[in-house]
Amino acid sequence: MNDRKVLRWGIMGAGNIGNRMAGSLTAVPNNKLIAVASKSAVKAKEFADRHNVKNFYNYHEIVNDPDIDIIYVATTHNFHFENAKLALEHGKHVLIEKAFTVNAREARVLANIARENKLFLMEAIWTRFLPSINLLKSKLLNGEIGIVKQINISYGKFVGPDYEKRLKDPALAGGVTLDMGIYPISMVCYLLGEIPINIKSMTRFSDLGVDEISNYMFRFPSGCLAIICTSYNLEMKNEAVFYGSKGFIEFPQFQKGERFVINIHDGTNDIKDTIEVFEKNHIDGFIYQIEEVYNCIMNGKLESDTIPLNETIGIMDLMDKMRAEWGFVYPFE
Repeated sequence: MNDRKVLRWGIMGAGNIGNRMAGSLTAVPNNKLIAVASKSAVKAKEFADRHNVKNFYNYHEIVNDPDIDIIYVATTHNFHFENAKLALEHGKHVLIEKAFTVNAREARVLANIARENKLFLMEAIWTRFLPSINLLKSKLLNGEIGIVKQINISYGKFVGPDYEKRLKDPALAGGVTLDMGIYPISMVCYLLGEIPINIKSMTRFSDLGVDEISNYMFRFPSGCLAIICTSYNLEMKNEAVFYGSKGFIEFPQFQKGERFVINIHDGTNDIKDTIEVFEKNHIDGFIYQIEEVYNCIMNGKLESDTIPLNETIGIMDLMDKMRAEWGFVYPFE
């Protein structure tokens, strides 16, 4: 018999991402979804019925349920701060869907509340926990392509109607940077173990006034440069290429890919060796971040080593600086 403690979850937000997390929780032992909350009682009830969850609440009711250990905040970006703050102030551990908050000021407030109350808090960047991403990181850190000097990433697609309103509405903190750009930004910071020290960027605004296509250029303390292109309204190649002093790595479908190719040279233009690497990820990539949350909480850790709060705050800060470059302020800020 398994005597490990069960981590009891509540989900705030009954939309697409909340539904996905609800399904993932059933696949990870010792984690149980026991409640959902929505501003709409009808949506909360439909969600609960769909996932065979007993309790459906409004936001104030869910944080007052004594049987809940942790709240997953799956609302739109503009509500992340107030929803997470409410949960933390009621003694709940919190996992917040990316982007963590709308800006770094909000992120710092949440981190301080969590630390003061000795509660676990993490941003849900699920891709950081994928086996393929961590194998890629080990290859880079082990110097398989020498000193990493340049990273190029493209990540873009036409978003479907289920996500369109959230991405395109300024009132919901829409725009490609907070929703999609966060993935490659977080990825380069994670793989290099650094936050950029120099940032240049530009954007193309949509008719509704959010960033539709955004380009970012970073310089890291190690000297590595990175160029990222992202859009919610263009089909892009969706690949990452890492260039080093001894070779380069091509990583197609970088967000959740399982295969990458290492090309080795000897400081000339001739490729001496090509190595194809394959690392299987579970079909449901969310399970790894659920396991991370579980292990941290059961071991008394208040932060994840894989995505610590100071790094989350640093990334929010650099996105603030880019939006300042564009003169882009959300109407509620």
